[in-house]
Amino acid sequence: MADPTVPRALSEVSWFTRHMPRAASSVLLGRTRVYAGDWDGHLVAWDGDGDECWKADAEDRVEWMAGARDALDSNGERAPFICATAGSDLVILDAATGEERWRYVLEGSADLVACMDDGSRVVATSSVYEVDYNDFIESTCWRFDADGELLRSDIFEERPWHLILDEGAAATMGLGRPRCGLMHQTDEGCEHLPHAPDDPILCGVTGESQTMFGHASGDISALDPDGMELEVFSVDSDDSVLQMDCGPQHAVTGGDGAVLRGFEICEGCPNARWEVDVAGPVDDLVLGFELSGSVSVWVATWDGLRATIEVRSADDGSLFATLDPGFRVRSLDARDDRIAIGTDDGSVHLLRQELLERRLEQEPKTPQLDDDEGSSHRHEMQERLRALRG
Repeated sequence: MADPTVPRALSEVSWFTRHMPRAASSVLLGRTRVYAGDWDGHLVAWDGDGDECWKADAEDRVEWMAGARDALDSNGERAPFICATAGSDLVILDAATGEERWRYVLEGSADLVACMDDGSRVVATSSVYEVDYNDFIESTCWRFDADGELLRSDIFEERPWHLILDEGAAATMGLGRPRCGLMHQTDEGCEHLPHAPDDPILCGVTGESQTMFGHASGDISALDPDGMELEVFSVDSDDSVLQMDCGPQHAVTGGDGAVLRGFEICEGCPNARWEVDVAGPVDDLVLGFELSGSVSVWVATWDGLRATIEVRSADDGSLFATLDPGFRVRSLDARDDRIAIGTDDGSVHLLRQELLERRLEQEPKTPQLDDDEGSSHRHEMQERLRALRG
């Protein structure tokens, strides 16, 4: 393998790269397709080879996406759909065609969305921001059936930072101040669970075997299978956990302190194993496919001037590769042997395990001063970003 500290262009190792009109704010991997949304509400789906399947318009910035992969229509035929929060709306699109099935206007800014695999329940959150207080003053959790009928909505003070639906369609949300803890909603009711009352939850992740939350104190916690209890694990760090991911055997966290921390999960308990410095504050991270016999960690950082993606081992934090995306990374997703990456200039990259392994054996390509289409596109996007920033 070539020297992993030498940066190589993200496009050099990508299976394909496609471009959206504005920053790619959300990416989602389906069974074979790649779905992406941008700051202006454009939604696009590509197949595994990068051919466009459909385009749609959510009419405002796409914040979050989720997919109901096993949904059925009235005839019992497969009819998967995509959920997206955009502006103040929850938008449901046919995954095969991009046709809008239904839309619901929420109160305030539409934030998170989750759905059952069979599509029987769709749950979204929204929040109201008060300029005078420079803070969010209330949030709402909205619960729908597959046809868009509102089953219930519950208002509370805190903003949720993670949303999970369990097998029984109960929603659990990790909360910030003032009360912190968890909010638990079912078809029948909604209740606050006062766990870790003085330690706001800032992020969360639902892996293959459990749900975990990251706290402002630097601690992490694990949700019991019943969704009602939270076990907190102390971490020797004052760095708030802003990003995290977990799998059956690993958990990884990052924050503004430019430090990545790795944990081994044994019988549901995370045990600290390693920590490494990274190029800057962590914008996003995901666990991905195996490289050199180890689960990989994809870490997107931004130091205020330069974006970097570090690919590391979840076993010990060792570096596999350093990638230069050219622009700040806005979204990451991982599934099976694929990684999807969305960046500030509207680029959407798909990486595949087999191709990446081959490319990492080779020396990075030397950048050309007079690059062709890629350089032209990069220059155009830089000018556009400058114009947007005024």
